[in-house]
Amino acid sequence: MADTDELHAKKKLAGALKIVAIAVATLIAVPVFFAILSAALNGGYIFVGVIAVVFFIPSVRSFVLKLFERPSQISNTNAQNLVSDELAAQLSELENERLNLVTAVKETRLIALGVCICAWVVTSRLSDDGIFGAACGAVSYAATMSLLTASKRRRFRSNFKRQIIENIVKKHGLSYDKDRGLELYDFFVIYDCRVDEWHREDLVEGEIEGVRIKFSDFYAAKKIKNKNNTETVVQFKGVLFKADFNKNLSSITQISHINSKNLKIYGEKANMDDVRFEEIFDVYATDQIGARYALSPALMEKFTELCFRLGAPVNAVFKDNQILIAMETGLDSFEPNINKTLMSNETIALYESEIVGFIQIVKELNLNRKIW
Repeated sequence: MADTDELHAKKKLAGALKIVAIAVATLIAVPVFFAILSAALNGGYIFVGVIAVVFFIPSVRSFVLKLFERPSQISNTNAQNLVSDELAAQLSELENERLNLVTAVKETRLIALGVCICAWVVTSRLSDDGIFGAACGAVSYAATMSLLTASKRRRFRSNFKRQIIENIVKKHGLSYDKDRGLELYDFFVIYDCRVDEWHREDLVEGEIEGVRIKFSDFYAAKKIKNKNNTETVVQFKGVLFKADFNKNLSSITQISHINSKNLKIYGEKANMDDVRFEEIFDVYATDQIGARYALSPALMEKFTELCFRLGAPVNAVFKDNQILIAMETGLDSFEPNINKTLMSNETIALYESEIVGFIQIVKELNLNRKIW
């Protein structure tokens, strides 16, 4: 225990020293950077900006990379506590790929900064418009970052989903396909809006306690053409969930969150007997009696709890012995975070809890309970 405490204390000290070193480097670098930039902009010496890119920025780059240098290979001891030996070996390889990606992003960020400065200086001098120059610099920075890191990010993302997400899903007896998802017609069961572009991915499907389920990430947007550009308006970003509903329904019942927009309306509004539920949901139905048959007091309470657990609007439609749920999380779920190590039980548990959270909907809403 004493050795662990000592190791933890050394780790904290090393972290504190890194922070101090970064602060000192920043205090030195920022004034020098702005002095060079000022000379380039005001004095007309564009070559000064070039010198900054060629000498000053690489020096800072070397310092930062040495400061955060890590061994190229890592131990997989922590991962073995949670996953199988085979997956732990895959995690080790994937972690090394993540570290290489992080290093590449850091290097590219400094290169992009240099390109940004050059574009800013040159454009400002040619056009005599500082704002236009700054805009060109920002675009150059973003373009450079995307050009130099996009392929590495795509490769890591693909490997992460194949090795991590797929294994977690299979562990729960379900299948996973990173390139498939629910269909556009499923989306239109709940929403009534224009969609010019849409995307689905990360399909999870199978059977949980006798209930067939499928859910996936889903994105839908429309394009609005203005005078000078085209604006993208997001209509939905979140998770679509589809499952069997073990009641014979001859009508359609809809649960609508009061903060949601562009919802399709079925029938007339139905007044329910749950005050807490009606504070955040409206119910519409093609048959009032059918609405009360579909929505038991327990189910209304579970929907309220689900909404609070997700911290996002939830909408649902009961139709043809199925329930379709739209969770407006505003997130792209099941994505890797390159800033989190994969060799940690805590990180793997976080990804698993995200998936299990959607699987749990079957139990939370008692969808496996047959009532005829």
